[in-house]
Amino acid sequence: MSAKNKFNESVARLQHELWKNKLIVFLNGGTMPPAVSHHECALGKWIYEEGGIEEYGMLPEMRRLEKFHANFHDAIKDIIEKQNAGKTDDAWEVYEAIKPMSDELLTLISAVGSKLK
Repeated sequence: MSAKNKFNESVARLQHELWKNKLIVFLNGGTMPPAVSHHECALGKWIYEEGGIEEYGMLPEMRRLEKFHANFHDAIKDIIEKQNAGKTDDAWEVYEAIKPMSDELLTLISAVGSKLK
């Protein structure tokens, strides 16, 4: 099975939206989401373990997706660290700052999905 068959654009978009919701719940006093690296989540596994980057790394959209995905995970880690340190305002500030990055990530997920069809 190729990486193309393993990529599910709809699931990738949904999982990204779920992460944003987990962050909002956490920032409002809810349970801390498990911080995973950009290699450990489902999209990261597709990119690095299931052949995504090997088969499609030549696509500009794929290279941008890889970069934005890693940056998004770095921001999640930063938000969790700030919130756990009692710096709630700073954590919210980072969350607000990642909204454009999040939108771009969703656009890139769609772009890669379109290229793989």
